Amino acid sequence: MENLEQPKQENSLGSNENFGKFKDAESLLKAYNSLEAEFTKKSQRLATLESENTAREKDANKRLEIEKKVDEFATKFEIIKPFSSALKESLIQDENSNFEDEVMKVITNNYKRAQDYVSDDEFLNNYIYSNSEIKDKIIKDYLSKIPQNSPIRIDAGSNSIPLSPPNRPTTIQEAGRLAKSIIKQK
Repeated sequence: MENLEQPKQENSLGSNENFGKFKDAESLLKAYNSLEAEFTKKSQRLATLESENTAREKDANKRLEIEKKVDEFATKFEIIKPFSSALKESLIQDENSNFEDEVMKVITNNYKRAQDYVSDDEFLNNYIYSNSEIKDKIIKDYLSKIPQNSPIRIDAGSNSIPLSPPNRPTTIQEAGRLAKSIIKQK
């Protein structure tokens, strides 16, 4: 009669097997699960980074497209050039905006009339006061309005000191005119 009982085989995780640097099957299983969890984290992180990179590339391409469109428009219409950087930023921030509407909005918000520049100290310092041609014109205009042969007086209380020599009459008629002008001033 045959022996119906076969010797028990050790299961694949039995103690007869070599687990390498792991002491038993349970340690090997824990290490595998830990490795699998770490791989999943790395895969998720990689997917996130790839997604962010794709979004950055899309944003960069959108920015380049907008900049090209604005630069072409500014080349066609010179008056837009001073507003081109503001227009680019406005279009980049609101991707659903209408190009023509944004152009009008940016120009309306940034355009200055001539009377606005009069009170703009930065403009005056950078473009008016520092311009030697304008300074020369102002000085010439001022000097042309100062009467010739008339002493300039500095009033310091009751005393006045002439900055130029006094105009002394050489004839009786000049003396009479001078006397009349002094009387009219007082």
